[in-house]
Amino acid sequence: MRTLLFLAVLSIGYAQKAPTPTAEQILDRYVAVTGGKAAYDKVKTVSMTGTMEIKGQNIRGELKMFRQDGGKYYTVVDLPGIGKQEDGSNGTTVWDKTVLGPRIKTGVEKFLASCAAGAMSEYGRGALEKDSCYAKSEVLGEEMLNGKPVYKLRMTPKEGKPEEQYYDKATGLLARTKMIMPSPMGEVPIVAVVEEYKTVDGITTPSKLTNEMGAVAMTMTFTSIRFNESVPAAMFALPPEIQALVDAAKK
Repeated sequence: MRTLLFLAVLSIGYAQKAPTPTAEQILDRYVAVTGGKAAYDKVKTVSMTGTMEIKGQNIRGELKMFRQDGGKYYTVVDLPGIGKQEDGSNGTTVWDKTVLGPRIKTGVEKFLASCAAGAMSEYGRGALEKDSCYAKSEVLGEEMLNGKPVYKLRMTPKEGKPEEQYYDKATGLLARTKMIMPSPMGEVPIVAVVEEYKTVDGITTPSKLTNEMGAVAMTMTFTSIRFNESVPAAMFALPPEIQALVDAAKK
């Protein structure tokens, strides 16, 4: 009798446990719960303003980000004591200007910055632009993150090293990404923590992102997010220093 009872309980447990969804299903769910593909397709430009703060160093500055279909983007942040940091793309040339000077991004660094050409690619590149950016996606299993169960995915880009993405099991929202980014100083491990989702024009999007790079943590908090606002074409034009590098490369 005890054996039969144990088998009955065990069979009920197996029946109640839902199978783990595929990576495709998890990514598609993210798009669905945040507004749906049709809503994303309507967005042609994104304008965002807010602040960037380096935790523990009392450094905080104004941040502006602009994106447009066609792989065009421009980001600028002015940090007291550090200066203005800029990066962008006119859809062809990917560049940045930092304390190290102006430079043009190439190779893997350029690919990772430009593989997602849509204006909304900033909001979940893995889900929205997986075919253009990634060669493979797979579920590694389930684990706990800040007391909540999440699905852990490994996303292998067409260029560069695999990254891990964590999606909240209950809500379907992206909670964290781990990646290795190439830079002039070598490969940099980054943990990107995604927080404070809010709905704008029918699309649920994060308004806070913290990039943790070892002991350094930079938090971007967006107080204004606007879709389909007119953005001047000059916003995505190459700065004179970058144009000079392009001309020199041609010669």
